[in-house]
Amino acid sequence: MKKWTVVVSLMSASVLAACSNGGDEGTNGASEAADGEPRQLLIWANDDDEEHVAALAAGFTEETGIEVEVVPFAMDEQEQSISLDGPSGRGPDLFYQPGVGNLALTGLVQPMEVDEEILAQYSEGSTEALSYQGELYGLPAVVETLAMYYNQDVIPEAPETMEELEAIAADMTDPSNDQFGFLYPATDFYFSFPFMAGYGAYIFAEEEGVYDQTDVGLANDGAIQAGEMFQRWYENGYLMVGVNNDIAQGLFTDGNVAAIINGPWALRELEESLGDSLATAPLPQLDNGEYPRTFLGTKGWMLSEYSDYPEEATQLAIHLTSEESLAEFYRATGEMPANSALLESEEFQNDPLLTGFATQLERAEPFIPLPALSAVWDPMADALEFISTGENVEEALEESVEMIETDISQFYTE
Repeated sequence: MKKWTVVVSLMSASVLAACSNGGDEGTNGASEAADGEPRQLLIWANDDDEEHVAALAAGFTEETGIEVEVVPFAMDEQEQSISLDGPSGRGPDLFYQPGVGNLALTGLVQPMEVDEEILAQYSEGSTEALSYQGELYGLPAVVETLAMYYNQDVIPEAPETMEELEAIAADMTDPSNDQFGFLYPATDFYFSFPFMAGYGAYIFAEEEGVYDQTDVGLANDGAIQAGEMFQRWYENGYLMVGVNNDIAQGLFTDGNVAAIINGPWALRELEESLGDSLATAPLPQLDNGEYPRTFLGTKGWMLSEYSDYPEEATQLAIHLTSEESLAEFYRATGEMPANSALLESEEFQNDPLLTGFATQLERAEPFIPLPALSAVWDPMADALEFISTGENVEEALEESVEMIETDISQFYTE
């Protein structure tokens, strides 16, 4: 999910973490009182969420007396930074990530000890998403998937089928005036795989919960069919080459695009721009009768391998993901809480802007809990880029699958 921008550089995050702590320091940079208890814990929050996380952490400080420093840090930069800052004593106690796979494989996280009574409060599958080989490494904060946002001033009702969506595109698209029926970053595998999956593509073959990472289904007939559909959209002018989320969202809020595909992280900003004109819907049905199958993501607080205070850091993670905390976070950000009671509450169920996401969640599939998933993203982005410029669809997909298989055999085979 490449929706984050780097706000704090690796060096500046390290300086912030090292310079802000007074007193004796543990290896993670957290200050320590004379009795061995931490005076302060350090956490890296997604750069867009710093203010909201700091407000939640203040409650933990009131309860425990332990200060919490919140450093804004883009999620897609944290893994590399942890590997450098952790061993040198400047890393965080907790950091915020959308999964555990590679973090566990590279030894950047340590297991959490959490009572079953607490774990039972999280939504189905969310703790499993932050576990690896039976060990829990983080606590879930939000669950997410993609859905369609549409402007009711442009189209009064959401298209229910891909045929209806393409008809809207055919009627509205005028690239010379930056007008489109729909837009989304189609070269981003996270956004385009749902359509491929609806046609029968798969990342790794799966049977009864067991994945075969030697069987990659991203160049099969279904993947090719979806790729040809994407290419047709480009050829017809429905999609712009090089479009990203910022471009699509900007044109959408200007009223030049009827519908976009995005996640709940964009909800509050879009609501501020469009007000009552904004609505959501699940992704339209494909012409084979199936629906696009989006990823079901879980973002949560991971316990760093380099934290000297795993018990206190775990308590902080429990506080940040409590029902009360996640309710506040949802109201501030629009992101869907990884808490069963909240997901079933009237506040959530009666929010009209979440109806599209609620339906799409039922058609979503969790991320594959294998580190080898990391080998998929870049080659598939390349394939989708080639498709967008008119290259042969089958050849582009087959070449990318070969790259994925080579990478897996070299780096992800025990």
